Amino acid sequence: MKKLKGISKLLLFVLLIGLAGCSAEDGAVGPQGEPGKDGIDGVDGEDGTDGQDGADGTDGQDGNANVIYSDWFYPVWNEFDTPRAKRMVVKNPEFGKNYDDGVILFYWITNNGSTFLVPWNTYSTSTGALIISRSMNIRGGSGDVWITIRRYDRDFEIRDTYGQYDGITYNRLRYVIIPGNINAGGKSSSNKANEKSPLDYSNYEAVKAFYNIPD
Repeated sequence: MKKLKGISKLLLFVLLIGLAGCSAEDGAVGPQGEPGKDGIDGVDGEDGTDGQDGADGTDGQDGNANVIYSDWFYPVWNEFDTPRAKRMVVKNPEFGKNYDDGVILFYWITNNGSTFLVPWNTYSTSTGALIISRSMNIRGGSGDVWITIRRYDRDFEIRDTYGQYDGITYNRLRYVIIPGNINAGGKSSSNKANEKSPLDYSNYEAVKAFYNIPD
């Protein structure tokens, strides 16, 4: 019995020595493990609060704010009135101001609805001779404008010079004053103008639309 116990102790001792001689480096590298599962996506943050609307801007000034215009009026020949020559004086303090870069326009409308920029003339359809001349003269710093009409072949007819006669309207005029700071440089035979401008002052409808002038 004692002999068996001695052998057992010896075998145990040998086994311990063998295990002590083994190293962790001697073992083979194991296979790589499977990748881990993806994490859960985070929750989206809340939307920010909308900013306040900005204040409305100030309305711009009307394009015709500085344009001066009259109503249509009948001619009144208050300077002289003869069978073949008549003149009226139209007064407005604005006429006397310095409009070196601006214009003063007079429009004349006839009974058939045709509108002309003064000066304008009437010629014979057969000979081409001048029959009626209509002119405009700005009287310096006086604030006066002269409108003159002359007939060369015979005395005036009613339709030539009357504003209204026997219930029929024949002639009316109006003026438009365009200061230099808003002058479009339109083309005109009676005022300084920029010939490169597309606005033709002799075209009343175009001027009326461009400057938003009511009838």
